[in-house]
Amino acid sequence: MTIEQRKLELITWITAIQDEDLLERIEDFRHNPRPEIPDAILELLRESSSAKLEDCIEHTSARELLGRN
Repeated sequence: MTIEQRKLELITWITAIQDEDLLERIEDFRHNPRPEIPDAILELLRESSSAKLEDCIEHTSARELLGRN
């Protein structure tokens, strides 16, 4: 899907929104696209992005990984 197609899908989705709270959250994100992320989460993201793919465990969900299907 091209970026133009993705934008059109988002526009279509946004125009159909009837939930006022959701619209406010989208507007907040538009004005502040980088909400504060806790340092612990940022550190985990950095560690994750630096991991070698062959050292990672392939899974489809946290429940599956934890054996809680």
